[in-house]
Amino acid sequence: MEFPHLSLNTGLTRTYTLAYKLTDRNSETWSTRFSRFKDKDQKAYFGGARLFYEAFPPLFNSLNLAPANCVFLAALSSSETSADRSRQIPYIAAELANLIGAHDGIDALSKQVHESIHNRYSAGARDAELEKANYVCGKLPAKNVFVFDDFVTRGGTLSKVAQAVHAANSGSKVYGVALAKTERVNWCRNPENDHVPARWAKVWTDGENEVA
Repeated sequence: MEFPHLSLNTGLTRTYTLAYKLTDRNSETWSTRFSRFKDKDQKAYFGGARLFYEAFPPLFNSLNLAPANCVFLAALSSSETSADRSRQIPYIAAELANLIGAHDGIDALSKQVHESIHNRYSAGARDAELEKANYVCGKLPAKNVFVFDDFVTRGGTLSKVAQAVHAANSGSKVYGVALAKTERVNWCRNPENDHVPARWAKVWTDGENEVA
């Protein structure tokens, strides 16, 4: 799914997600899978990784960008000051950079530790917490920057990363990429996952089956 604009969209060219994570329809199949990923379920980690490896290359190819002019970053968790490459999203982003032939920029971002925004239920509280992150980006070897995250809601984290990228790399284009867009049925008009290809379910399941 392509989102030309998010609620918070500063510095972002476009954002892409594979599906919706519906927080008020927990029985929906893909939302259940994504919730397990968020809860650090090891099988879901493998399923999500395999789905990223399946779904992202065709998207990238459709953008007609030269891999040599692209660099892949990963948004940082609230407790990180720099990327832990063993954590799932930095690991996936680095693997995709290698698969695509893009630059691995995982180590280019840094930030301050802050409280998790997922424990903040008002927009103002989330914004205040994200201000503490103070993202900083180093010089990057390419102008097309892909920032990977697990889930995107309003776009606050991606916007903070994008602003840091632009501050150090004038003229860049920043694309957000996430596993899913967090949404509520009672808020968003007709959010459905009926666009998801049937084969993706097998890709996810095959990934889960890799875990003993």
